[in-house]
Amino acid sequence: MFRFFLSTTIEDPQNIVIFDKAIIKKITKVLRLNVGDSLFLFDNTGEEYEVAISEFKDKKFFCRLIRRMEIDRELPIEIVLYQSLLKKDKFEWVCQKVTEIGIKKIVPIITEFCVVNELNQNKISRYKKIIEEAMIQSGGKIPPIFETVIKFEEAVRKLNPRDLNLIFHEQEKNNNLLEILRSHGNKVINIFVGPEGGFSPFEIDLARQNSLIQVSLGKRILRAETAGIVACGTISQLFVD
Repeated sequence: MFRFFLSTTIEDPQNIVIFDKAIIKKITKVLRLNVGDSLFLFDNTGEEYEVAISEFKDKKFFCRLIRRMEIDRELPIEIVLYQSLLKKDKFEWVCQKVTEIGIKKIVPIITEFCVVNELNQNKISRYKKIIEEAMIQSGGKIPPIFETVIKFEEAVRKLNPRDLNLIFHEQEKNNNLLEILRSHGNKVINIFVGPEGGFSPFEIDLARQNSLIQVSLGKRILRAETAGIVACGTISQLFVD
């Protein structure tokens, strides 16, 4: 069954109107659905509905409700990934995979060793599109929020000390991620992942001063685009029913 995400809230499930041009194009030109065909729709609140196309008029699809879906595919915790900006398409890869895992927020950060130091609007729009597509493909209901780019220092200082705040560092030898997770019961977990060159000594010191826990992901050194995905996946598995 085909699933589509509506960026606006569905106010009246009994009378849903689809006017998004991209969705209409996919329904008509790619999938070639007709009146009477059914599909799934969900909005930015996480509500999901099975509907049938009842009419196509004035470049809009009018749908009638078949049933409201009660499937829960979201994690019971909030994982926030503070990912340093990466070169080329690496950041796209991270956005796609952590969305499939089900994290709640992606915060792009600028660190001392970042090669990329800004995001233009075209890139931001592309990342958000990748996030939306990954959410639909994976069966998710609520897309992770893609935050505005922020400097590492500012991000660290804004953290809530009541959350579980972690920073991954290849030189950490003692703090294992699983052990840290099992010893804390926090519902919000903020994780910081560095760029290709890692975090600078200054950034690690600043993290310690702001109560971030330095954590290892194992004996091997992971790539910058791999570390965040592994960390988010490991955390999510502890909370899967």
